[in-house]
Amino acid sequence: MKIAIEMVSMIIAITMGCIVFASIISSNNQVCDARDFYNVVVNRIEDSNCNNEVVIQCTEEAKEKGYDLTVKDLTIYSEQPSKFIKLEYQVVIPVFQLLGEKFNKQGVIEGYAR
Repeated sequence: MKIAIEMVSMIIAITMGCIVFASIISSNNQVCDARDFYNVVVNRIEDSNCNNEVVIQCTEEAKEKGYDLTVKDLTIYSEQPSKFIKLEYQVVIPVFQLLGEKFNKQGVIEGYAR
């Protein structure tokens, strides 16, 4: 009987550990996806020479993916356009999401496209 109780408690502990680690991996994937999207946006804006139509398309695509993309024009010289790009995203840890929305974390990535 003693061995059965030890085995059950060990299985429960291992299961809980696996669930927590899977949640951490999931949240890390959310951050990586946001960084990848941000890099794509910066490259598209730089490749288009800061074209406003590309900026609008990127903003709409960010809304579809659940991100908040802000692009500000910082151009001083017309031959060297510059944009400030800010991407805000939510990181959700699935296990803690069951406990309420206060466990969501907001991430921000900022940079420039020149």
